[in-house]
This record gives sequence, C-alpha cells and structure tokens, in this order.
Amino acid sequence: MEAEGKALESLGWEDLVALKRKVAGDLKGVTDRLVDIDRNQFHAIVTAIKAQKTALDSITERMKQVKTEVDKHNSDLLSVSEKISQAKNFLSMMEARLPTEKEEELQAIVASNQALIDSKQYRGEREKGEILSRVKEASMKMEAIKATRMIKDQYAMLAQQSADIGNAVKVLNDERDTMRVRMAEINLEMDKLYDAKRKLAAERNLRLAEYEDIVKRFDAINARLDEMSAMRKRQREEYGYNLPSDALFKVKETARKKLESGSKLSLDELRLLYSEKD
Repeated sequence: MEAEGKALESLGWEDLVALKRKVAGDLKGVTDRLVDIDRNQFHAIVTAIKAQKTALDSITERMKQVKTEVDKHNSDLLSVSEKISQAKNFLSMMEARLPTEKEEELQAIVASNQALIDSKQYRGEREKGEILSRVKEASMKMEAIKATRMIKDQYAMLAQQSADIGNAVKVLNDERDTMRVRMAEINLEMDKLYDAKRKLAAERNLRLAEYEDIVKRFDAINARLDEMSAMRKRQREEYGYNLPSDALFKVKETARKKLESGSKLSLDELRLLYSEKD
C-alpha cells in the first residue's frame, strides 16, 4: 500500500480522475460477478442438487417396493414349485398304473354290467358278485384316469403360473437394474454439482478479496484527490485561479512534505516554498 501511495502521489489530477474511472469500472465488474454468484449461480446449483436428491429419494423408495414385490413373488414361486413337484411325483406314480383301456371302453364296461345288475340278468349271487366286481374294477380305472387328467390340468396351470411369476420377477429385476444405472448417473451428476459449488465458493472468496483490494485502492484514490483538492483550494487562496501546473504543484507538495518531516530541502525547494508566502 505504501508503494501504491507513492505511485498515486506521482500522478496528476487528470491521471487520477482517469484511474478512478477505471477502478470504478473494475469495482462494478467484481460487484456484478459477486451478485451473479450469490443470486443466480449458487441458487441454480442448489436447486439442481435438490432436484437430483428428490429423484434419488424417489428411486430409492421404488427400489424398496421392488424388493418387497420380488420377495413376495419368490415366496409364491417356491410354493408353486413345491406343488409342481408334488404333481410330478403323483403323475409318475399314476401313469405307471394307468389301465390299457381307454375311458370310453371302461364306460361301456360299466354301463353294460350295470345294466345286467339292474335287469337281474345273472344266474345267482356268485355271478352277480362277478358282475359287480367288473363294474367296480372298471369304475376304479376310470377314476384313476380322471384323477390323472385332473392332476395334468393342475400341473399345466401351475407351470403357467410359475412362468407368469418368473416373467414378473424378470420385469422387476430389469426395472431394478435400470434404476441402479439411473442412481449411478444421479450420484455422478450430484458429484459434479457439489464440485461446481465448491469451485464457485472458492471463486466467491477470491472475488471478495479482490473486491476489498479494489475498494481500498478506490478509497486511496479518493483520498488523494481530496488531498489534491484541498491543496488546490489553498493554492487558489494564494494565487487566485491562476493555479500552477500539476508539475509545479507536485514539486511544491513534495517540498512541503519534506519540510514537515524535517528533511533537508534544496535551495530551489526553499525558494519555491517561501515564494508562496511572499
């Protein structure tokens, strides 16, 4: 600051006014940048971070729902798989015991023998028992065929149910994979936003320091102008409006300061100073 003060002392009035305009422009530029950082850029970054956090919270909540749905589907799939296993075991056992006759043939056997019983076309209890035995045997075979067919239908239904659950789980897993990718993208974007915020904060600190330096320089220029204005006023009181040039003014001012500080003055400096009082 001392060196800058000496530099300012070497400037004339017009140069100081021109320098003041330039410094004022610099001050406005730094001020505008600080206002832009505080009102616009910081606000935009904070708003973007909030939006990304909201999106991340939404995805996180959906991830929890997907996990719950997948767990339920897996539980259902386990139950269906157990039923399919039971149906397979039953079918493997029953198919080995299925009669060679077709269901229509067995129905005919039951109908014809039942007709004999109903019309009492038998020669005694023994023959009646044989007829009833044939009816019972054919009926049991028919029941076995019906049971096997029913289990096959259940097996097909369970297989379809298992496939549907598997597809639903696949859809959920695909959605979860997509959400994981999106979460990674959001986290990357948030890292960029936080990095931008840190850099903006660092720039703001630099701009504030620059602002303070410029204000000090601006104040120093104003102080120098005020000092020169006061000196000019004294000169007007002594010389009227026929003021000496800036160069003579600066020489006189330098001589005055040397005198006040007790420094040795040259003969010309003494003559110049004391000529003011004549």
